[in-house]
Amino acid sequence: MREDEPVRWDEDLELWFVTGFREATSLLHHPSLSSAWPERGSTPLHAAAGGGSGDGARTSGLVRKWFMFNDNPSHRRARRLVAPLFSADRVTGHRPFIQEVVEELLSKDRDSLDVMGDLAIPLSGRVICRILGLDAALAPHLEPWALDVAALLVADYMPDVVTRGHAALEDMTGLIDQALEGDLPEGSALHLLRTAQQDGEIELQDVWATASFLVYAGFETTSSFIGKAVRSILHSGSWAELGEADMGTAVEELLRFDTSVQQVARLATDTIEIAGKRIAAGDLVLIMLGTANRDPEVFDRPDHLDHGRRITRHLGFGHGAHYCLGAGLARLEAQFALEGLREKWPTLRFREPPRTRSHFGITVLEHLVVESGGPAL
Repeated sequence: MREDEPVRWDEDLELWFVTGFREATSLLHHPSLSSAWPERGSTPLHAAAGGGSGDGARTSGLVRKWFMFNDNPSHRRARRLVAPLFSADRVTGHRPFIQEVVEELLSKDRDSLDVMGDLAIPLSGRVICRILGLDAALAPHLEPWALDVAALLVADYMPDVVTRGHAALEDMTGLIDQALEGDLPEGSALHLLRTAQQDGEIELQDVWATASFLVYAGFETTSSFIGKAVRSILHSGSWAELGEADMGTAVEELLRFDTSVQQVARLATDTIEIAGKRIAAGDLVLIMLGTANRDPEVFDRPDHLDHGRRITRHLGFGHGAHYCLGAGLARLEAQFALEGLREKWPTLRFREPPRTRSHFGITVLEHLVVESGGPAL
């Protein structure tokens, strides 16, 4: 698709696929593309299944309040409220904690390790609990909730997805309410949001929306990326090369190579002319970040994993006003996780093939069991 038509209309789904890097970059900050697609982004899949609401609204009312699904000024106002949590100084302040958690998770003397269950998932869960101000003991609850909400974002034409997604959001808001009634660490996300609510800046629903978004974005995408990064390195047979690479550079290449968020949706609010195509107002547009990151017109040998590749820009965290707020924190978690694994096992291979499962429209890397030695399976 990218080679033939980097911007292509799909007759069956009645939406546009954008697969070229330059086209994707341009559209991600285009003023006539709205991020509020859940408000009116129904597809023929929804019509056939009777999903969504009569006015075309999708997902749930709470998700539609997430600032990632809002345009300015609502987006700017909500993002600005929590932006201090992810400043460079605040992220740097989490370094000792992240390093300590990684060392603890890797400290057991064992023959093998499940990168997902033993490292990526508990690490991401404990970090996001710290950011929010929640007890670390709650971390195990986050994975099933995050997965059910992730499915809601891509397959809300399926009744089971809607039921499970709404139940997960209800569980999240119940947990948030409990936390708001107790003592919260000063400077935590929930402490900040509670203060803003008490000062009349936001409503309780805004607290629920922002906190649930941070759970989803801070946990699911980061844990998935750590697992995918290890899988990519072992599949490419380049674990030894990782030992000689600058870890910051390697993580950027891994984000380009197989990022967690493969696509983002937008809704056209006006006519857009791009790549010889005419996107009409009201059209749904899927910007395929993962495919754009493999565009040979921008990246030399894009399907080759090169830990020393110097990347000036990729779309792993999006682009423009909606660039991922937690990008710095996600990078830090991935770097410490990979460094910890590299130190523990200078040689590494799959003990068994990576195991994935389908979860209502999304592919979950369920188990990634590794052991010392080489080459990979």
